[in-house]
Amino acid sequence: MRRALTTLLLLVLMAGFGFGVNRFLGTKRHAQSAQTVVAVPSQTKPAFVLPGTLYLTQHGTLYRLNGGVFTDLHLPATGTWMQPSTVPGSQSIVAVLRNSAYSDLYLIGGWGQVIRKLTDNAISTSTIQFNHWVYWPRVAADGSTIYVSYDSPKTSDSYRVDFAVWTGMLTSKPTARELTVPYQYTGGDVQATPLANGQVLYAKYQISGANVFSRIALQTRPLALPVFLTAIDDDCSQPAVSPDQTQVAMICEGGTGLQGTRLEVASLTGTKLGTPRLLVDNCLCAAPAWAPDGSGLVYDAPADSTGHFQLWWIAGAAGPAPKLPKEVTTSLDLDALSPAAWLSNQ
Repeated sequence: MRRALTTLLLLVLMAGFGFGVNRFLGTKRHAQSAQTVVAVPSQTKPAFVLPGTLYLTQHGTLYRLNGGVFTDLHLPATGTWMQPSTVPGSQSIVAVLRNSAYSDLYLIGGWGQVIRKLTDNAISTSTIQFNHWVYWPRVAADGSTIYVSYDSPKTSDSYRVDFAVWTGMLTSKPTARELTVPYQYTGGDVQATPLANGQVLYAKYQISGANVFSRIALQTRPLALPVFLTAIDDDCSQPAVSPDQTQVAMICEGGTGLQGTRLEVASLTGTKLGTPRLLVDNCLCAAPAWAPDGSGLVYDAPADSTGHFQLWWIAGAAGPAPKLPKEVTTSLDLDALSPAAWLSNQ
């Protein structure tokens, strides 16, 4: 579970491009052969039809999956599109557009029309340290309050990026108020999910003895010390909260010796997680996302030695007897940094 100092250095560099939380995925994936031809999603069919509408990314392009058909949203090719997120009470999504020196958020209609640019993070062309990175948007149940990972405050003296969880409004400024205090040189606080009680659940990266690890944390008050829900040795990240907010899916690396991860689910009661239930062991799993009705979840993982991430489905993931994982796609190369945004068709 412990990380060497070289891993930490890589993490800091990756964080500058929003990838700090996926250091393991990046290093392991690039060690794989990439000779297999990758298909364009819109020219393929999934193995079976999932309910609702999913938004996924591949190679910086955002796709819509509905009724067994992938559709390219044909968003402007001015950067890398990633990390779509639903807007409750609508058919719209928020997505990240990453450029070489900054990233921004956009509000997008369900069929790909750009409704509005939400941030303007290209602050300076000459002093790029002043530019900002924003990732992992999540919109609260009210359809207006948004939570993001954001790298403010910054100075011209350093290129260091440590994300904190910030909140704001879709209609004004998404980065109006800082909620968490990140640990320096770790990548920071990412993948925040607002809960109905006003608390925020997220992954907090920490460092100890030149080793980097992540813990699932709960922010009960702005800028207060977090309540940790998982142990250091579990090294859990990528939390995904079920629609009824009673279950948390997460990716844990602890004890794997860097040879794989575990996809687990645990019940959430107040400020405690129940005993985790193992769904997939010894995998290169990433990006869990729940179905809108809580009937199961999807995640990304390679199906073979090429290392290309496919979409998988586990029915009944919240219950005591989940089904075995079923591979939804077979020839794609999905972005494991971008969990699926999943809308109900109702």
